[in-house]
Amino acid sequence: MDKNFRIRRASQDDAGEVARIHIEATRAAYRDIYTVEYLNGLSVEDRAYRWIEKDKGHLAIGDPFGVFVAFDNDVMIGFADVGPTNKNGVAELYAIYLDPEYIGKGAGKALLEACADYATSNGFKAMIAIVLSRNSLARAFYERTGARAETDTERLIETGGTKEKAISYLWANLS
Repeated sequence: MDKNFRIRRASQDDAGEVARIHIEATRAAYRDIYTVEYLNGLSVEDRAYRWIEKDKGHLAIGDPFGVFVAFDNDVMIGFADVGPTNKNGVAELYAIYLDPEYIGKGAGKALLEACADYATSNGFKAMIAIVLSRNSLARAFYERTGARAETDTERLIETGGTKEKAISYLWANLS
């Protein structure tokens, strides 16, 4: 059953909590995909710095990037990141991560809707997300929310200390 979650635009002050969720969710979602060495080497401090790094971190840059956070009461339980691509009129959902305890409770859907609304308000007509082919949970979520796999985009990438196939998903019409 979907719960009501509070969603708001993230600020640089949220970097530490965003980083904590990013690492917890990465370790849960990719435990059978990424190497143990990679997962054990993740650092909240390093990840937080990446979010606020001058001219690089999406929390530091701000528009045209939108980072949104979800709360259950006063506890941050997820985040999502959206911004431009090199394709005219197409935004990219760069990340959507949840505290593993909140998967399937509606927070991901609420974050996705915030990102789609942000993209639409910034003139984007469509949105893509690149997902590891073996990430069946994310792929099923994207399909349930109206995205379709762009099978011709599947390619091998280096990530998480290994090589994995990744595929793009497309929400063709955000309006």
